[in-house]
Amino acid sequence: MRPRLGKDRVLAVLAAVVVLGLLAFIGRGKVSLDTNELLGTACAIPTRITAVPGPAPDGGVVRVAEQGPGAAELENTSTLAAYRIPVMSGARTVEVPLLLPGERIGVALDRPEPGPATWLPPESLGGFTPVTATIVPGGVRYHSANCRALTSHGAAVLHRDANGRLTGGEQLRAASVSCAVGEKELPVVVAAGSEVYPYCALGAE
Repeated sequence: MRPRLGKDRVLAVLAAVVVLGLLAFIGRGKVSLDTNELLGTACAIPTRITAVPGPAPDGGVVRVAEQGPGAAELENTSTLAAYRIPVMSGARTVEVPLLLPGERIGVALDRPEPGPATWLPPESLGGFTPVTATIVPGGVRYHSANCRALTSHGAAVLHRDANGRLTGGEQLRAASVSCAVGEKELPVVVAAGSEVYPYCALGAE
């Protein structure tokens, strides 16, 4: 008569079989090792968009909402998000990575002219929210509520006088601007009362 395996031993054997089977499945590339994917919480913000530029289907545009010497504020009047907006001023061109419906952003350009953008439904951006910037003693504090880090393309800094009129602007380098998740302070000299507009791109475009 063969001895019967104890209940605990049977469970241990079954668990080992399941683990070995899972490892074999992973080895064939069938299962992701990414924790977010395994838990069903993968970040939905896309890393690139393949659509092409053109007019907004709803007639909206990216317009110059406010103009000052060497600086301006742009506004997205569409119900769609504007993606990769080229902005020209003479021989200079900058690219605004993304502008949500109704959102405004600064550009350190004189008499800028926005070019054709790619228009996207906001829901296709996977919960993307603009990165914000607050001037603090000795630098700027950046805050991002996004589910992953974005790519820094620098930032526009707009200067205003005591009456709120635009008086000029400057561009911060990419290394001086954080698009990482959460909060991060970076040292930079920015005049009090200025406005900092981070340029945070979805990917390395």
